Amino acid sequence: MEKAKLSDVASKAGVSITTASNILNGKGSFSNGIKQKVFKAAKDLNYRKNLYASSIAKRKISHIGVLFHEDYEKAFEWNFIRHMLIQIEAVITKHNYYPVMIPVSLKLKAGEVLKKIAASSTGALFSIHYGNRELFTLLEDQDIPVVVINNSSYQDRFFSVCTDDFQGSYEGSIYLIDLGHQNIAFIDYFRPDQPTVVTDRFIGFKKAMDEHRINFDENSRITVNLNNMEELISKTKEIIYSKYRPTALFVHDDYLAARVIVALNELGFFVPEDISIIAPGDTLDYNQPFIPRITTMSIDTDMLGKLAGQMMIERLNGNLKNHQVLKVKQRLIKRGSCRKI
Repeated sequence: MEKAKLSDVASKAGVSITTASNILNGKGSFSNGIKQKVFKAAKDLNYRKNLYASSIAKRKISHIGVLFHEDYEKAFEWNFIRHMLIQIEAVITKHNYYPVMIPVSLKLKAGEVLKKIAASSTGALFSIHYGNRELFTLLEDQDIPVVVINNSSYQDRFFSVCTDDFQGSYEGSIYLIDLGHQNIAFIDYFRPDQPTVVTDRFIGFKKAMDEHRINFDENSRITVNLNNMEELISKTKEIIYSKYRPTALFVHDDYLAARVIVALNELGFFVPEDISIIAPGDTLDYNQPFIPRITTMSIDTDMLGKLAGQMMIERLNGNLKNHQVLKVKQRLIKRGSCRKI
């Protein structure tokens, strides 16, 4: 069978050769509909454009890229992802693969990230938290395996290893309820890059409340801009002094929870004497003496890294043909920020 050409892809998709080329190279600005037509045409025709100037095709890969956020807003996640990286390295080096760190920004387009990946000469890719459906599709269509770590927004299509955010929020909420709390507020923040985690954590919390027939008023949920302390203090004040005055707070993560504690202290309230707090974690390093002691539903970052490493090795060995998603449960770690009432 004659090898498909770029012109064949363009003709099948009903676009110009230039448009097809730009889309397959992650360049230009096109509607999702046009992009999907080109990607589908390329896949149907088994069209392959070597993104790495044939370097990968001619040799066995030895390096695996690791995408992670370089944005200031994500700097607090470093302690969190460090444990994953250690486990990833431990697994893949046993098979003579070596990690290459590739910092990326949310502002970069798929084509720009693709250039970074190509420059790193890596033939497979882990992506920690960072997500870009267009990029992942381009890579997978080139037979470059991708494993997404702890970003459940892509589990419908790509190999993923994630924490079970629904389970963690559900069990964390049950813990508060078992301590006697009925008025529980929910605080989260805008995460346009990871909308699924926001949804899953709230749904887990709401299910626990519903099962115990505890009425939850939507006014008891506040969503803030993570780095706007003035807004956080203002909204915390509103909810603390409202008619729904909570005895406990379920907070989206422990980084936000630490900021909430500062806001509460500004308002003259203390944890856990006046109000209890629980949050998924641990984005904070609790080995440091200046970190507030927050009870968390701890995310097993070591296990996330280990399972992701194993999944990648299985993919590189050709043992995983069908899309797979693994979920890691969260576990309660008590640090004294919740009290019985």
